[in-house]
Amino acid sequence: MVIRQKPEPLVYERTLGMSVMEGKGFYYPNDAAVSSNGKIYVLNRSLEARGSGRGMRVTICDSSDEFHGDFGEFGEGPGQFMWPSAIAEGPGQNIYVTDEHLHKIMMFSPDGLFLKEWGELGSEAGHLDSPSGIAFNSAGELFVSDTYNNRIQVFTSSGEYVRSFGSDGDLNLPWRLNFDSSDHLYVADWGNDRICKYNPDGHFIESYGETGDGEGEFLHPADVVIDDFGRMFICDWGNERIQVLNADGEFLQMNLGQSDLSPWAANFLNINVEEGQARERSDLHKKDIKFANPEDRHEISSHIEEYFWSPMALSLTPDGHLYVIESNRHRIQIFKTVI
Repeated sequence: MVIRQKPEPLVYERTLGMSVMEGKGFYYPNDAAVSSNGKIYVLNRSLEARGSGRGMRVTICDSSDEFHGDFGEFGEGPGQFMWPSAIAEGPGQNIYVTDEHLHKIMMFSPDGLFLKEWGELGSEAGHLDSPSGIAFNSAGELFVSDTYNNRIQVFTSSGEYVRSFGSDGDLNLPWRLNFDSSDHLYVADWGNDRICKYNPDGHFIESYGETGDGEGEFLHPADVVIDDFGRMFICDWGNERIQVLNADGEFLQMNLGQSDLSPWAANFLNINVEEGQARERSDLHKKDIKFANPEDRHEISSHIEEYFWSPMALSLTPDGHLYVIESNRHRIQIFKTVI
């Protein structure tokens, strides 16, 4: 009898993006939403909260490398960003963005027209303290990680407060969150190095993971998405990797990144010959480097181009593609999920 080994759940396909402060590209992307209309809305956080906000915007593109424009700008006025954290598509294909500094949730049309916003700093019901992750359940309710209040708040898609759950003793700086096909909510519990699962009513079911760098262990997980088979794809931010667990929380795979040049970046280097030559001399694929701290994943990832360097968020499409938003290299690595 021949025993066939199951393929690994993630197979690398391609890379999207390059570093650009305006126009066709990304600048420290923090999250992305793959819309039902096929467009990809990439939230560029920049590095300059309270500074000039260079590059802070939402880039609209698609998986065929077409650029469809951008919207948003730095500032404290209606529809402006100071420290944007997460982005999601809601009812009517409208786009929602959270801002940690402004303690607000903003709503835009699919074309980027500002529609409305709500939120203010506080711990009362409906108030927010550094909101981060955002996701919609099948009923169109909006769930928000109210990070520094250590709770999840629920609103209607128009911003009316509905309910909340979680507490200081339960969650510790919850970051991003997503639903499975049965409306169970999964939360990346950043401060507790675990993934928490809740039923559709917000009652805690179980958690997965613990602090560490081994299989099934996490260091400040940033995001989690769930496929139709219950597999969890986890952005293990502090360990610079993606991990995959099955529906029971058992380890399946880890991936450190496999990126090659995106078409945008390749085209740029073909035009800018001297930069392309300098890049070749740099040997960004060299792996036999003598690191000062060979156990430091951040140091290793910063030197090897194909590796993830600050993976911030995930987006899983209905056709089974996983988008890994990678902040420090201004790109998205795209994988096909395999059964």
